[in-house]
Amino acid sequence: MARRILLAASIVAAACALLGTQASAVGPAPVPDAPISGKATGFLSECSALPDRKQVRCYVRGLLAAVEKSPDPARELPRIDRRVHAAGGFLEAACHGLMHEVGRTWARRHHVTLENLYRFVPRSNDPGCSAGFGMGLTMYLGPQLIVEPREVLRTCTRLPTRFREYTCIHGSGHAFMRGFHGQLTSAVGACRTLGATYTPDCSQGGFHDYWISLSGADNTTRPKNADTSARSVCARFTYVRPCWFRFFWERRSAVRVYYPADILRLCRGLVALQRAGCVGGASLQMSRAREPVDHARTCGGLAGNDTIDCLRGVVVPTVANQPFERLRLIRTCANLPKSTRSRCFGWFGRTLAVVTDGRFQRIGCPRLGNPHARAWCAAGAARMDRPLRTFS
Repeated sequence: MARRILLAASIVAAACALLGTQASAVGPAPVPDAPISGKATGFLSECSALPDRKQVRCYVRGLLAAVEKSPDPARELPRIDRRVHAAGGFLEAACHGLMHEVGRTWARRHHVTLENLYRFVPRSNDPGCSAGFGMGLTMYLGPQLIVEPREVLRTCTRLPTRFREYTCIHGSGHAFMRGFHGQLTSAVGACRTLGATYTPDCSQGGFHDYWISLSGADNTTRPKNADTSARSVCARFTYVRPCWFRFFWERRSAVRVYYPADILRLCRGLVALQRAGCVGGASLQMSRAREPVDHARTCGGLAGNDTIDCLRGVVVPTVANQPFERLRLIRTCANLPKSTRSRCFGWFGRTLAVVTDGRFQRIGCPRLGNPHARAWCAAGAARMDRPLRTFS
């Protein structure tokens, strides 16, 4: 298992490095059920032997061609997800970021508008290719969205699952950044017009796009006189956790976060929400090297609020389709002190409900042996429609 985790981490890190000049990955790639190899086989295998940028361009062209073959991308993307998971390797690790460009290109070619966007959003909860394509569609609409930001809710709130709604709202933050040509304050202001339920998760998309833009990746332009410090950028905004969450992933990807002490070192000197945001963002960086259950157990090496903020970096969607792993993950909460145990069960109850569209509340929480744990899990799941602020 350890070998598989480290191999997965190395491939995801390589994907991010290659995409740094082409299409930055949004969020960590899911760890596949089967062991992954360094090269893809089968689907688009002709790209795997190419060097760096040529490989990225080959995958973008191949993925776009695969989407174009179908008159219904909403149904085709789930099939592409399955083919990419079967291929593994760099393609699987990078597909979300690659699909940003594919989605934008497809939207331009097919004249996607706010009125018809709903028809093309992939019918899948997969956080890889499907989520990336959906975000790309929304990014393309950035110039239209800034005229009437709340129009995006007509699409996002109609989507049939909570995870897809979240992805759409997060994507709108990216879109506002594109529409406002990288002006972070304007983009966050547009997110505020969506209302309290959606603003935090929209803002996370805006902040994420800002951190991406500092390297000019994913068709962004680095802002003039850009502030590159999360400590100062996040201090200027209300939504501190969303601001910090993708900072280390995008800006300090080479920083090793493996032990609780690594998180404490990165967040030294910060207090209150600034510390909470930093711990969550540093914890997300830990997901490069640890699977969710091991990651959650490692967070138990911290204390109090730091433990709960660390749990926010666990990449829950990677266990969405694995019932046994879902239960293993939430059962790690039982090993925490009483002061943090209830919040742990609540957080994982909530996020596991998000990725299963509420099913975990019905079929997961009742399987917890302790009645308090069942109650805390159910209470968290009941909050699945509230803002997440930090989520991958």
